[in-house]
Amino acid sequence: MKIKIGLLGLGTVGTGVYKLITSRGGHMWESTGFYPEIKKILVKNLNKPRKVKVEGLLTQNAEEILKDKEIKIVIEAIGGISPAYEYVKEALASGKHVITANKELMAKHGEDLNETAKKNGVFLKCEASVGGAIPILHQIDRLKITDEIDFVGGIVNGTTNYILTQMSTKGKSYEEALKEAQQLGYAEANPDYDVKGFDSLYKLIILMRKVFNVNVPVNSIRRSGIDGIAREDLDYITEWGYKLKLFAWGKKIENGVFAGVEPVLVEESNILSRVNDVNNAVILKGDSFGEYVFVGKGAGELPTGDAVVADLIDILLNYNIKDNDAAKLLPVRQGSFTDTFYIRLKMHKGDILNLQKILNFFKREEALILESSYENDTFAAVIKLKTNIDVFVEKLNDKKIGELKAIFKVLQEDIDELQLKEFEDLVGVI
Repeated sequence: MKIKIGLLGLGTVGTGVYKLITSRGGHMWESTGFYPEIKKILVKNLNKPRKVKVEGLLTQNAEEILKDKEIKIVIEAIGGISPAYEYVKEALASGKHVITANKELMAKHGEDLNETAKKNGVFLKCEASVGGAIPILHQIDRLKITDEIDFVGGIVNGTTNYILTQMSTKGKSYEEALKEAQQLGYAEANPDYDVKGFDSLYKLIILMRKVFNVNVPVNSIRRSGIDGIAREDLDYITEWGYKLKLFAWGKKIENGVFAGVEPVLVEESNILSRVNDVNNAVILKGDSFGEYVFVGKGAGELPTGDAVVADLIDILLNYNIKDNDAAKLLPVRQGSFTDTFYIRLKMHKGDILNLQKILNFFKREEALILESSYENDTFAAVIKLKTNIDVFVEKLNDKKIGELKAIFKVLQEDIDELQLKEFEDLVGVI
């Protein structure tokens, strides 16, 4: 049985989707009993040169897809909010299944669109909006059947991961790495969407909605990008055996969630440190299964197209894990997933007691120093805290020991008590 599909957009993602559907149609028919056929493709310019043969399929009129009763599935590959939102909303309301790779749309309007889909008894799938070729949303559905997932995090933006890889492994400046990413097509002429963390933020909201069954307002999550990272910090981080990654994370707590998008230190022994260039990785932590890490290509024509086709196969199979209840709106509270942090302080110039002052302060606060450097009135360290980081920073500022120039969270393995004893002995000697 043939099933007709309308494709909205024929850019990078749309072209990948078209290639995969036309080349794998026979395989999908053998697996599902349905043969997918693209009937119409919405484009802005009918005369633009294309990488694929689409004679007779192109249209500039969205209504030719949205009003066509033969078309049962709509794939949205336009991007942005408008007119994508209006098209998706109309398609769902008219009883068509929808697949989208649009993370901004799903982050800002996912609750509304999911409600429309539920009301009209159709699927709204968005696997390709998070993690590119990593089938993470499908995996979450399966894991939630038997376990409670309490943490989700990962490297979910290929552009920033490529830039940080070049800065860390090749010693390039931020400007050099960004320019190279733009030349390779990984970064836009205006890179703010990626480098300031917006793309990662939208993907995080989709992940938390799926994992925790909660809706979180976009502007309630702390977000910082990679455009302000100092070479001085990167040098310390590399010297101590860490990698810096833009990390999007969410942690479920009893009365809300902790969440953030920010640069985070990762130990070289951690699998995430080896996720380089445009690759993505997502971590899930649960009560029974412990920790799963999913790694794959985060962007590109075929990887993203493959995730869209995975959603299409799900619909064709009528695969249906029982839907969760309507997602609840939960507040994002200020907190951390770790008690380990990187800090850099600019100390008072010429004060020979600087080092003693900062070490004594750390001892009083029961802060364990894992790595440290003191030179040219600059103190940098990786520290493990027993107190809340915000309280610690407030006390540090009150003491006026130095000016806090940088602070990053650290994904850190457990520290043994011997290291704590060695630190206390060091302070005693000083």
